[in-house]
Amino acid sequence: MLLTAGPIQVTYQNGFLRTLTAKGQEVLRMVYFALRDRDWQTAQIVLSDQTIVNENDSFSVQYEWRVDDLGIQMAGNVQIKGSADGSITFDFYGKALNTFWRNRVGICVLHPIEGVAGQPCVIGSPDGQQIEATFPNHISPHQPFFNIRTMTWETTAGHRLQLDFEGDVFETEDQRNWTDASFKTYSTPLERPFPAEVLAGTEIRQRVTFQPVDLSTASSFWSLTSQAGTTTEQHPTKPRIGLGYRADGAPLSSIEVEQLLPLNLSHLRVDVLFTDDQWPINLTTALLDAKALGTPLELALIFGSEPAINVQQLIAFLQKQGASVFSVLLFESGTWTTSDSLLAQVVPIFREYLPDVKLGGGTDANFAEFNRKRFNYDQVDFVTFAVNPQVHAFDDQTLMENVAAQADAVHSARHVSGGKPVHISPITLLPRFNSSATSGIGRGIPPTDSRHKTDFNAEWTRRSLEALSKAGATSITYFETHGPRGLLNEEEIYPVFEVFRSYQPDPAV
Repeated sequence: MLLTAGPIQVTYQNGFLRTLTAKGQEVLRMVYFALRDRDWQTAQIVLSDQTIVNENDSFSVQYEWRVDDLGIQMAGNVQIKGSADGSITFDFYGKALNTFWRNRVGICVLHPIEGVAGQPCVIGSPDGQQIEATFPNHISPHQPFFNIRTMTWETTAGHRLQLDFEGDVFETEDQRNWTDASFKTYSTPLERPFPAEVLAGTEIRQRVTFQPVDLSTASSFWSLTSQAGTTTEQHPTKPRIGLGYRADGAPLSSIEVEQLLPLNLSHLRVDVLFTDDQWPINLTTALLDAKALGTPLELALIFGSEPAINVQQLIAFLQKQGASVFSVLLFESGTWTTSDSLLAQVVPIFREYLPDVKLGGGTDANFAEFNRKRFNYDQVDFVTFAVNPQVHAFDDQTLMENVAAQADAVHSARHVSGGKPVHISPITLLPRFNSSATSGIGRGIPPTDSRHKTDFNAEWTRRSLEALSKAGATSITYFETHGPRGLLNEEEIYPVFEVFRSYQPDPAV
């Protein structure tokens, strides 16, 4: 539902405010609240008793809400008011009905990247201090803004805007670390210990107030610093495209091989967990699929406590099998990242025995882990990280919006690594595992999104491939070959298959 608060238009959707615009420019992406458990899973919210009053230049919304999910029982109400002067308030109240552990409960505000990245802002702290800052262009590994009571900023269009926060201490993170196309200002600083216990009966009250300070032309101070914007560097390529080996190990049928061969896949990604004694058996079956497709392997190696021994075992296995390997991704188990210690143990062995194999480092998790865990990039041929669009939100609109952040991740990875080629592996619609879990849950067969087999996924993938090609990604691994997370299942061909059938990579890349 489209609502108007004077010069501000906003969409009300399922209890939240989305796409706040001023004179046609998006100034805020979303205002909402979230309850996240000890593993950063988001609890489902049920609304009731909604009342919406929509006037010509003002509006009001109120509703009751309840959560009974992920071991969290909580209920409360929200009141939203939009006034003719453009100000909008979002009032949140919640009461815990049981005792539970949480990482976050409260209001979040999303800022779009376009028109905001590179822009100056002023942060007002609870003690009255004013700090001049800037929304980052390259993806910030850590929070760019802390201890926020007020935030005043200007968009590239010259709109000066302000947010006021009450009820908790707020800070801002760069959500492009998880390939969300937004900055997020949220409650409860991450420096506080989490997970935190919420006792039954605990009440939480928060308020966020948005107001346009000036929607006219930018003043001279702001115009001098408003020329920066989102990262626009482009290194267009036609990246190498590969697929992942089916996670449950079910082999390709002859029908599926016949359908996949015309795609001219550049590689088949296979995960090798050296902490699993069955890795030679798993890799042997994966090799059969790779040989049937005529593609070399991309090996994602997850090392345990004896990396040098693992590498010697792997090389002996590959030589015995006559396996063709194009690239190797090097990660430690548990952290799912690359370290200098790991590289020192395994790179010399690879360089001696498999000198033509490309070596990559980074993370098997989100860009956040790559961005925060730096290492000696001179030791690798390329850098790598995984992508999925559903770390924080799950609706169709958000997934499509988040595609833009994949390009920013490529630009930032190249910047961080001093210009190394970027291999993204893999891209999946849902997270394959929870790299931020605090309860110790491990990795298993990845979940399947019901949209994977639909036209939605085909369009999402087409946009992803277009964005990453323009950004200059060198190699991309998508999904799996076949089955519920693949391109087809026996004679059933999913719409996403057509995206790859129409794509022909540059063989020189």
